[in-house]
Amino acid sequence: MLSVKKLVNKKVEAIRRLDVVRKREIKGSRQLLYFAYALTMKEITGELEFLGRTSQDAFGVIGESTEVFENMFREHVIGQV
Repeated sequence: MLSVKKLVNKKVEAIRRLDVVRKREIKGSRQLLYFAYALTMKEITGELEFLGRTSQDAFGVIGESTEVFENMFREHVIGQV
């Protein structure tokens, strides 16, 4: 399963390949707005992941380790699909 960071990076790279982004066409302002949104979300996602790791280190997690804790959610999501 891909991490959120990898998925966001993949989306940002796809957006960067769009003609409207590479040429910086003003008339395509919706696409540029979405590009700006995606870049902002990339930064927010990075900060949230950092905050999550810091909180886990400071307060601990349910289970034996961080990996066990995160796997609880991965198994839950896979089970619902």
